[in-house]
Amino acid sequence: MLEALGIEQAHVVGLSFSGAIALQLASAVPDRVHSLILIEPPPVHVPSAAEFRAANARLQESRRSMQGNLPGSVTQMERDAATFFDIDIPALFTWTYTAADAALIAAPVLYVGGSDSGRWFAEVRELLLSWLPRPEDVVIGGADHSLAISHPGAIASSLAAFMDRHPIPQGKSSA
Repeated sequence: MLEALGIEQAHVVGLSFSGAIALQLASAVPDRVHSLILIEPPPVHVPSAAEFRAANARLQESRRSMQGNLPGSVTQMERDAATFFDIDIPALFTWTYTAADAALIAAPVLYVGGSDSGRWFAEVRELLLSWLPRPEDVVIGGADHSLAISHPGAIASSLAAFMDRHPIPQGKSSA
């Protein structure tokens, strides 16, 4: 998409599931990613990943069983969340990402997380901070995984300050 739009480099931000996509992009085409900002990517490669997977499997099963309990609910859920349940979760569970993949990232990286996001996301934070060279780290006090909704100002300030420290040079097309 960046190529089609004529964009040489971009600041890339990934929140939750899209954090996995942002990581993959930064590893696959490091010359296109000027900076990378990760806001609590999914915990699929950490010690507690089995618990995270099981919780998501329960969500998928709940979705399937809703129709009997609340007629019409599955239709509404399909309109609202079919992509998440039928495409995103299965794709996430087959995604592999390693320290070697992270080593391909050339861009400066900012990791943003919430202090109250729980063990799964704390493990992701520790893992990625150990894999990435010189990452910057921001922990937003009192925030959980819904931090983009509950603390938008803190996220915006962190992102703006990071991008100010890592501007795309003039003459480079950017997004």
